[in-house]
Amino acid sequence: MADSPKDELEKLQKLRTELENRLAAIDEEQETVEEESKILREKAAIRELEKKMREKQDALASLRIEKKELEDNLKAPNKKELKDTFNAPNKLSIAEAMQKTKAEIEKNKNRLETEKEEHPKIIWKKDEQTPESTKPPEDESKESSEKQKKKKKLGFF
Repeated sequence: MADSPKDELEKLQKLRTELENRLAAIDEEQETVEEESKILREKAAIRELEKKMREKQDALASLRIEKKELEDNLKAPNKKELKDTFNAPNKLSIAEAMQKTKAEIEKNKNRLETEKEEHPKIIWKKDEQTPESTKPPEDESKESSEKQKKKKKLGFF
């Protein structure tokens, strides 16, 4: 039983409609996949840029740390130089430095005593016979400034 041409035409039209629908579905799926691919490419490009940005930030942070260390090294005295200074054979030991300082203190004391002997202060005793007008006025500010100068010369006040 052969199909009638009308039935065959209907079958062929159904098949054609079905194939066109499948083709349309495939086209839609292709467009969807292409859009999703574009989105994924953009995400990948963004991720790559973020990675490069982190690398640059890390490099910048390392440079800043190095710069800070170099600045600190220039500001702070070199520890090796300080060590060499203290260990240098031509420098005084602590005991020698103390002896030298003590000798300078004694020298300053002796000089002050000599100055006192050469320039004695006149001490006025208050007695009823000496009128107040004949006494020299006491210059306390001058006396106190001289004491301060002597203390500074000694270096331990």
